[in-house]
Amino acid sequence: MASDRKFRRRTFLGSIAAASSTLVAGCSGGTGSTPSSNTSENETNTGTGTGTGTSNSDGAQSDVPGTNKPMNPKGATFEDLSFWQAQANVTLKGDSKNAYQGSQSARIEGSSGSISREFPVPMDFSNKDISIAVKLDKPEPTNLRIWLEDSNGDQTRLIQQLNQNHPDTWMRINPSINSAEADMASVESMLITLDGDGANKKYWVDDIRFHEKQADKGQVMLSFDDIHASVYHLAFPIMEEFGLKGVLAVSPDIIGNDGRMTKDEIQELHDAGWEIASHGNDMQGLYGLRRSAQEKKIKRAKKLIKDNGWGEPTAFMYPGGGCDENTVELVRKHHELGYLAFKGSEKGLSQSAIMGPMFVNRSRPNTHKAVKNQLDVATAYNGLYNIYLHVIGDDAQNDKQAFRQMCQHIADYKKQGKVEVVQPSDVVLKE
Repeated sequence: MASDRKFRRRTFLGSIAAASSTLVAGCSGGTGSTPSSNTSENETNTGTGTGTGTSNSDGAQSDVPGTNKPMNPKGATFEDLSFWQAQANVTLKGDSKNAYQGSQSARIEGSSGSISREFPVPMDFSNKDISIAVKLDKPEPTNLRIWLEDSNGDQTRLIQQLNQNHPDTWMRINPSINSAEADMASVESMLITLDGDGANKKYWVDDIRFHEKQADKGQVMLSFDDIHASVYHLAFPIMEEFGLKGVLAVSPDIIGNDGRMTKDEIQELHDAGWEIASHGNDMQGLYGLRRSAQEKKIKRAKKLIKDNGWGEPTAFMYPGGGCDENTVELVRKHHELGYLAFKGSEKGLSQSAIMGPMFVNRSRPNTHKAVKNQLDVATAYNGLYNIYLHVIGDDAQNDKQAFRQMCQHIADYKKQGKVEVVQPSDVVLKE
């Protein structure tokens, strides 16, 4: 069994090395809680090659060195890096000048950017969601990946797309579910890596946390940005036919403009049970604007939505998917959730415990088959599939027939009890 496990681990590391060399660009943004601000540095180099890792002599895994307790469900700190192993040509060091919490974070540099951790006693994460704090050396298009492997060598793979239009600071993220094939009740190893190649790769991670899942089945949310008229004329009737309620991201200052929905049309959706979110006052991207200008636009959108009788918006959909540190802080001040926007279908399959509430993933599916595929993964993981669309029609990425098929898949899974249809106010984490 030990030799089998070592073989699986070599295969595991080899496959992630190949994956990490493929760069997938995207857009997103968000931050976690205020990180620690330490003024001294006490680095420990835990290795740059192929060691065997460190475990307690009795075979139990612990976040607290010298104890025989299993892994703390609140998460894995990086106070003791001896639990982690760096892949070949990767340097792993503790960095006290860049700690998110505690006394240090893990700084990872070079080559594949991969580190791994084994659990001598398989861990039961079957009812857990995962969040992690991450900071890039500089914001750029890339993906952070977490792979969890079970006792049979099957893997559950998580992915978080990152973008150059993001805060140059710590972000707490809930990675999306790329695949869900591992037996999460018997996880033997975890691997963390960053896409892209080159010797200059550098990033930090800290404070992995395992949270109780907030759903006992898959969840799906249908949201629409930019209030295009086709949402009212095409999408709304189809969703009514299937008994589905959506989310409309409204920019109040463009209501009634050419090709946009009118106030009466938005009111009809609201009366039918749709939730109204904010998309900024006029859809202008906020990244890089002065803080005062950003807050003025965020507050104006919120006020106009509320004044129109559509409620106080729980969610803010970042215009263009971009946000800087000011954007995130201001959205946190005025809303409960901040939503991103990606193109890859799997990038929007979030976890149900939203511990990075300003960094909630959404994705735009290309086909109805992509929706069905992600519904299968959402069902297997009890995940939250956040779909966003803009225009429905013959000249759009998704025509009327394709959208109808998407709704048919969702309605079928709902009828079978595999998923529930949710809105932002349903998924705010109550602590």
